[in-house]
Amino acid sequence: MNSSNKQQANSATETNQDLLTWWHRYWLLSTMPIVRCQIAWLENVTQAMALEAELFQAIAKSNEKLTLCLTDSKENCIAQELTEHYQEMVKTLTDANLERLSNVSQLSHEFRRSLWEEI
Repeated sequence: MNSSNKQQANSATETNQDLLTWWHRYWLLSTMPIVRCQIAWLENVTQAMALEAELFQAIAKSNEKLTLCLTDSKENCIAQELTEHYQEMVKTLTDANLERLSNVSQLSHEFRRSLWEEI
């Protein structure tokens, strides 16, 4: 009787293990599309953050040039130099922002494409 109980317990454990293995396999398969969509989303967020970092870098460089004009000159920056530096800064920032907007609009299309590929 004792060995019979052990055999039934082993049989039940094996059945439970088989059921758990089967469930685990299909559970993982069902979550894979969601994981791939999340990875695609994270890649696009990373690209968007890189574009923002490039814009901030352009802002920092432009402000550095303007600040150097105002502080490092032995004599104060004349109005014409200051105007030229300011206009250069505005042009650089405008170009950087337009490029950023162009790249961000492409991210939207790439993100939709990658989502459709995963679906």
